[in-house]
Amino acid sequence: MRLSIRSLLRFSILICTFAAALGLSQHLAAADLPKSTRDMLAALKMDAGILSGLDQELKMPAAWIAGAKLEGKVRYIGNFTSREWPVFIAPFKARYPFVEISHYRTSRVGRVDKPLIAFMEGRVLADIIAAIGGSMKLYRKAGALVDLRDLPNFTRTHPTMRAKDGLWIGEKLKYWCMAYNTTLLKKKDLPKRWQDILTIKALHKRNIGISNRPHNWILPLWLAQGEAWTRDFIEKLFDIARPQLRKEGARAIIALAIAGEFHAAIPATDYRVFGYAEKGAPIAWHCPEPVPVTISELVMIKGTKTPYSAKLFLNWFLSKEGQVAQYFTTRASPVHKDLQDKGMVQYWNEIKGKRTALRTPESLVTVFPEVQKAWNAGWARAGGPVASTTIVKAKTVLTSVKRGGRRLAFKVKGGEHKVKVSRSRTEVFIGGKPGSRGKLKVGMACEISYLGNGNEARKISCQ
Repeated sequence: MRLSIRSLLRFSILICTFAAALGLSQHLAAADLPKSTRDMLAALKMDAGILSGLDQELKMPAAWIAGAKLEGKVRYIGNFTSREWPVFIAPFKARYPFVEISHYRTSRVGRVDKPLIAFMEGRVLADIIAAIGGSMKLYRKAGALVDLRDLPNFTRTHPTMRAKDGLWIGEKLKYWCMAYNTTLLKKKDLPKRWQDILTIKALHKRNIGISNRPHNWILPLWLAQGEAWTRDFIEKLFDIARPQLRKEGARAIIALAIAGEFHAAIPATDYRVFGYAEKGAPIAWHCPEPVPVTISELVMIKGTKTPYSAKLFLNWFLSKEGQVAQYFTTRASPVHKDLQDKGMVQYWNEIKGKRTALRTPESLVTVFPEVQKAWNAGWARAGGPVASTTIVKAKTVLTSVKRGGRRLAFKVKGGEHKVKVSRSRTEVFIGGKPGSRGKLKVGMACEISYLGNGNEARKISCQ
């Protein structure tokens, strides 16, 4: 069918009008972003187009909105610092001013153990919790978790970064590779693959500092490379490379590499290294292949009195806006599948195009015990201290309490034992209720579960 000149003109005008309207709509959509979001994008030098499809991601069931307006405060135990939280939550508050969220950061015992104990007693201590990690099995067994598959943005996370049964959803990613002193090592001397460490002599003879944190990098490698490969790598790492076996944690060994204690530090995260490099330290980050990646997860506790408000927040967190807000405030890499290749890693070129080795929360329970045994064998053979894994129980009376409860002494069969009390790993109960190490006093009658004399206490229950 032929169109007349007049019809073609009308059609052209219609197309131009539609195009102009579309452009106006896109402009308004960008302008309608909360000011806090626009400020974040500007600071990150990102175009608003990175949030394309956000309107669709933030569409919520009307019943959720109505329900949230009738609920109280959401209690969220997470890992944001007091400086980061107000910045991160600003866009959410602008969109949902009727939802109030209290966030606080505490020890692992306070974040993971106490809420589970409370749930088993019929109480809900927190509505949303971040990073329960190795306790996922206990939470599942207790039936404490809400299925999150009804969140509109649940499937917008990468498939490997959410639970198939919906009981956890990815929060952020961490990449665990190596830091190196740029004055002591040249780029050409860095390994392209992890096994290359075994042949690069510049990395031998105690030139690598390794912290005793195999769950961060060895476990992901075991999952990606297989048991046989990883066992062989562990054995040869200690026998051939002969690294320094450090008692310090992942952050401290970066500082030691800067000071020249060794040429490289393993494992190290990108954002920690970047923080030092940004201040002028001679340090950089490098990632052999495959790239070890860990997921920090979010869960929602069953029985919460704020289900609609909690789901509004979680859905926003999983949206592009929420993930960009998290990256802006903490530099944590996103789990949103459409943001995986947008460079939201401090050393993007170090991982771009490389195969990854992903550690899931479940693998900490199902696979890590075997990984730990293999690692401990190599670590001990190389001269590293390995804490006892045998739990000792003693019913006793505290004879000494030092450093605010960090160090305890007590009588055991006529002798004296001493234990360390961790703020994050040691459970403390006083009078049958969760307590803190600062409340422990000389003369208290206690039952103590610990890893032998001089080691760390796992649980302290006092009257």
